[in-house]
Amino acid sequence: MVVTGAEGAGLSRLVRETCDQIVSIPIASTVESLNAAVATGIALYEVASLRAQD
Repeated sequence: MVVTGAEGAGLSRLVRETCDQIVSIPIASTVESLNAAVATGIALYEVASLRAQD
């Protein structure tokens, strides 16, 4: 399961404590933030790419 935090606020403490892994997407310093839907798409693409390598 992939859980995406809200823009700015991120994940609540209780949600973070139940996650197996916490990851972040590196972005350029000129970019303030990513839209949550865009960030989820990037994360799912990476998960699919990693699974395809197995």
